[in-house]
Amino acid sequence: MAVSVCLCSSWSEDTLLLAVAFALSLIAIAIIHKLRNHTALCNILFWLGYNALLSYGLLFKGEGGAGLTWWFYLLCLNTLQFIVLAAYSIILIIGKKNQSST
Repeated sequence: MAVSVCLCSSWSEDTLLLAVAFALSLIAIAIIHKLRNHTALCNILFWLGYNALLSYGLLFKGEGGAGLTWWFYLLCLNTLQFIVLAAYSIILIIGKKNQSST
């Protein structure tokens, strides 16, 4: 659904911003996959769930001002997931380096 939102929407700065947020959250999940498989699986399922629901709302129930709301939720949740996973990855990497040096 995330890809269809980017492909079906007219390309503008808003669509580009949403595509970057999608990509960043997927990159963060891929990095977590190298560190913790179970965490990556949970995150990809969570990512698929909220992106499917919100993308559906954006594509099919986005008339008037409702489209901005769906877009905003998609952008915020993807950005938030990216930030949390990036911080978690950094903590895991630092923890691994500390364990290997002692």
